[in-house]
Amino acid sequence: MAFFDRFRKKSPESPKDFPITLPQLAYDVAYFVLPLYAHKQPQKIIDLCTTQPRAAGPFFYVMACVQRKVEPVKADAERFSWHHGDLDAQRRYYALEFPPPPPVDLSDLPPEAIMEARVVLAPYFAAVLLDHASNPLGYYILGQAPLGGGTTLRSVTLEVNANLGPGPAPRLELFLDRLRQLDEKIQRPDRAAR
Repeated sequence: MAFFDRFRKKSPESPKDFPITLPQLAYDVAYFVLPLYAHKQPQKIIDLCTTQPRAAGPFFYVMACVQRKVEPVKADAERFSWHHGDLDAQRRYYALEFPPPPPVDLSDLPPEAIMEARVVLAPYFAAVLLDHASNPLGYYILGQAPLGGGTTLRSVTLEVNANLGPGPAPRLELFLDRLRQLDEKIQRPDRAAR
């Protein structure tokens, strides 16, 4: 395996490469299933969250199970839940809360061992931001950081998965506050520089 092969995005279709745990399925939902809906079919998310709120979280979990060819577990499915509301006067959010993952901290490992570690950096939340006409404005994930037990904020499009740096503690209100701040820096760079 070449060095850069480690960084290529692998399809979630080969279960023999990695055990299929609940954190792995949550990762699959956040990085493989939801981005398509967030960017191409946001109305499906809106419809599920407003007409079938109890089924909305399990729906995406089951999609990941189907891709992995594993049997869904009802109790696990029920741990995926959506929250939605106004982020501010111009935008709405639809945020999926994932089951809390087991802690990860690779700080004590040497750099070579970190590269070889087979751990899942699972998501805590994923948020779809929409304008009031339901046009997609962005898709963000708050997930586990590999060092120090913190979090990482990511922006995910269909083409790019960008690390935006350290995130807040894994609480919905802190995640939404960070998204408000992040957008203000992007939209108003002159203010962010002051």
